[in-house]
Amino acid sequence: MIKKLPLLFLFFVVNIFAQDKTREEIIQLMAEDTCECIKNDTASFTPDKTMNQKQVALGLCLLKSYNKRKAESVDMKNAGMDDFEALGEEVGLQMVSVCASDFMAIFSDEQLDEIIDESEEQDANTPPPPAPKNDDDLQLEAQLISLSNDAVSYFQVKDAFDKTHTFLIKEQFEGYKLLKKSNYNKAFNIYYKEINMFDLSERKYVKKKVVKYLESID
Repeated sequence: MIKKLPLLFLFFVVNIFAQDKTREEIIQLMAEDTCECIKNDTASFTPDKTMNQKQVALGLCLLKSYNKRKAESVDMKNAGMDDFEALGEEVGLQMVSVCASDFMAIFSDEQLDEIIDESEEQDANTPPPPAPKNDDDLQLEAQLISLSNDAVSYFQVKDAFDKTHTFLIKEQFEGYKLLKKSNYNKAFNIYYKEINMFDLSERKYVKKKVVKYLESID
């Protein structure tokens, strides 16, 4: 029995590594599973079924595959259900290459038009992602001293020469979560750009600082 222990251990290790698939591999397998599911479950995807009914059936196919495959990857197993929506989108895209004809066939022409319209509307309403840090941008090291959430949000900082600077917030940027009162008097590196805006008090266009990226200085 003792002589067999190394072989048992080797089998256990090989089995563990064989089970640990990448996210991309799991997505491919889930796409194949879901394609097979919709192919076999013809009753749930008949022309008389509503869009909502088909989406529910498709979601059940996806969930069934997820429960089957999540144990095959450490990353997937630890991800939990919070990642399920994003995973579903990735699997849906992969299904186009696995079973495009079967996948598209479950929807009527009117339902496909509805999907396209919703997708275009969502794209139009989705703000651009935060810009990455660009070392070519203007930069300033300073301490956060105040926040304001008026009609235009902005924050103020004080530099090493005790000069106060105001930074406008025009859009979401990386590091915006650092802007909170508990971080007052803490040092930050601010990446920004300057834009011309009309200043009513000065009755002319003046340069205003607009934050693009924010990081703390440890």
